[in-house]
Amino acid sequence: MLTPRIQLALDASAGPASVALFVDGQLVQARRIDRKGSAELLAPTVSELLAVERMHARELTDIIVGAGPGSFTGLRVAAALAKGLARGAGATLHAAPSLPMIAAAEDGCAAASYLNVLDALRGEWFVQRSTKHADGRWTVDGTVERLPVDVVRTRATALGALIVGPPVMPEQQPDARSALLIGTQVVSLDTWEPDYGRLAEAQVQWEATHARALPAS
Repeated sequence: MLTPRIQLALDASAGPASVALFVDGQLVQARRIDRKGSAELLAPTVSELLAVERMHARELTDIIVGAGPGSFTGLRVAAALAKGLARGAGATLHAAPSLPMIAAAEDGCAAASYLNVLDALRGEWFVQRSTKHADGRWTVDGTVERLPVDVVRTRATALGALIVGPPVMPEQQPDARSALLIGTQVVSLDTWEPDYGRLAEAQVQWEATHARALPAS
């Protein structure tokens, strides 16, 4: 009998955090954490999902974590948890782009081009394009950009793309349930770091005070 692949996906790039558990690519459990301090609730939520399925963390074969951009604290907490779980289980660590998880998480969304956005502050959005094809496949088109809001709106019109994400609809959030739909990349446990998009003010102050870069996760 083949040993099943047990895949755990995490994302905390936006306000809510999310966790999803897959067995051989099929979703078996998922949770979205909408409470304040959601990133800090990731670890107990992972434990809850595993307990429901009567699984142990050491059985995990793949850990998938949202790569950002987004919340500095959320990304850092999720990355540290993902690395810890991967090390403990001897699992493979994967990174998945957080922005395309927005459109892909929308049940029944039409085949179309989407501009996935998160607030980058200062009148800008983080944006990344993704496309749902007629056969249900998703592709991620291009890299993450940080652009003025009006530029994103103009681009959406030119491309005939739909803008999705919390700046336009608060309930549209990156969700770990869609991590396997958009594709993942195997990354190094030792060197990989999330794409924070913009240094958090707290990090800027810490590095200025200590005259060195903030240590990795």
